[in-house]
Amino acid sequence: MYYSDKFYSLKYLLIAGLFVLAGCKSSEPTKKTPEELFKECASGVVLIYCESYHSITLPTGQTLYMTGLDENGNAANLTTDEELIKRNCNRMFGTGFFIDSKGDIMTNRHVVDVKMDEFEAQEKIVASLRRERQTYIDSMEMARQAYAELDEKKRECYSQDFFGNVYVSNQELLQKINIIMAKVEERFNGWRYLCDFISANANPRAIKVKSFSKLGIAYNDTHVEDFDDFLEGSPCTVRKISRRENADLAIIQLKKKQTPEHAHVFDISGMVMKEKESKSIGEYFNQIVFGKTPMEEVEADELRMDQQLYMIGYNHGIAIAQTREGIKAQMTSGKITQLPDGERLLYSIPTMQGSSGSPVLDEDGCLRGVNFAKATLNDDFNFGIPMNLIKNFLKE
Repeated sequence: MYYSDKFYSLKYLLIAGLFVLAGCKSSEPTKKTPEELFKECASGVVLIYCESYHSITLPTGQTLYMTGLDENGNAANLTTDEELIKRNCNRMFGTGFFIDSKGDIMTNRHVVDVKMDEFEAQEKIVASLRRERQTYIDSMEMARQAYAELDEKKRECYSQDFFGNVYVSNQELLQKINIIMAKVEERFNGWRYLCDFISANANPRAIKVKSFSKLGIAYNDTHVEDFDDFLEGSPCTVRKISRRENADLAIIQLKKKQTPEHAHVFDISGMVMKEKESKSIGEYFNQIVFGKTPMEEVEADELRMDQQLYMIGYNHGIAIAQTREGIKAQMTSGKITQLPDGERLLYSIPTMQGSSGSPVLDEDGCLRGVNFAKATLNDDFNFGIPMNLIKNFLKE
């Protein structure tokens, strides 16, 4: 009985000791240095290259090409030569990051979705054509006036003799006027033809607009010499586009559908591993004796005001990324400047064009959002897409 009591006493002392020792352990995850975060994650952040152009097929059958519509709704770089527009296409850079082993890359919609809204494009193209037609009409009116003035000027080239006979008194001036009048008439006829052409193609619903694009990526610490290195080295396709206005998100995929072994894959679940708060006796024993801390997957803590955040991306695209040692991603940092409202994050991380689609991380390396926009009035405020919208997008 003595030995039995002693055994149980030792047992309870051991258990009590385990509870005391375990209570000294912190349940907070170890925060990583910026250098550790960059070293761990940069391999999974890629520079995205997208080139695009659009075709316009008119009701009369002619096909034109453009790079897009400018701020006034006019067709930019309009041409009938498709090879010319391919050489002078739109070129855009952005950032993306791997989210699984199947070559899927998350980025912003505006980086890779070049398709134009056909209804809107039709209306703008016709409005642009009508504005152009009005300029031709105005030019034709000016040509009429110029022609009449030149015709009046021709009279100065003629004289009348004593008997009333008319003869050319200034042959040189008459010849010059005739040449100018012929040119005016030629331009007038050209403008009239264009007016008629526009009138025949002014039905917006009969205009067909089609978009063409190519996508490719480059990896951190690799060399890129021209655009073909993106498009031929690591070609991609657009796999999923968010149609929610408040979720500027897209997923592109490597055509080979396999994430490189060296590339870091970001966890987009919004979950983190933390030390279990409630442990069994066996788990306490393993923790104290063998150093095996029991962990569980839980939701990441809510973001706090002034919380430190980091972003890995390619600010200003290839212009800054390109170095003598190859493509280099950049890490920038800032803090939460406004608590998230479920639709956006606001932080002080400095960004530039090209950083769209960059992952935004906390000090534990947990994904907290996707960078998507710059506040136009202040360089110190920039926006990210929060995790709840990212999760909703993945479920769509």
